Amino acid sequence: MIKAIAFDYGGVIEITDRDLMKKISDFLGVSLQDWLKEYMSLNYLCNTGKNSYEEVYELVARKFNASDIQISSIHEMMKENMETREINLELIQIIKQLKSKGYKIGLLSNNYIKLRQQMIDEGTIKYFDVLINSSEVGCQKPQPEIFEILVKKLGVDMNELVFIDDSKSSLVGADKIGYIPILYINNEQSKEELKKLEINL
Repeated sequence: MIKAIAFDYGGVIEITDRDLMKKISDFLGVSLQDWLKEYMSLNYLCNTGKNSYEEVYELVARKFNASDIQISSIHEMMKENMETREINLELIQIIKQLKSKGYKIGLLSNNYIKLRQQMIDEGTIKYFDVLINSSEVGCQKPQPEIFEILVKKLGVDMNELVFIDDSKSSLVGADKIGYIPILYINNEQSKEELKKLEINL
């Protein structure tokens, strides 16, 4: 029996321009695949609170011999991208409905240390019973440890948890860990996936 539903933050609760990395890789004249490979090798630094996203993007750019001027431009691109961020208000309404039906609601994110305060400031934290942020706990998705922290805080068993994330890599190993994964594509698709699990909104 499903008792809790948890959501990722970036790309699910918060929507931004998804083309940022392509813009940066094009700007540096490298392939998106090469940029992503280097980024994925270093993003644990911001996900575990050791560095900011800006610092990690700079580390990646330096691997491609970016100049100080190019680094400055990349920081500006990141700032502009943040200005495109929007809260997924339709999904917030879905979360409200789930809470009204008695489901516990969690947020599980690989994110920077300021996420909790950001969610307080934007007023979204009140919709979640539990917030687990990789930079606060020192481990990240898809490591089993972070899911164990989540279910313990929610007070449910692993097989009673549904987790919704827009990244396939974050859902790797779900069958072994024991939770029910949903790959987020859009709100309507997520509602349909929940209905398949007999969670009607």
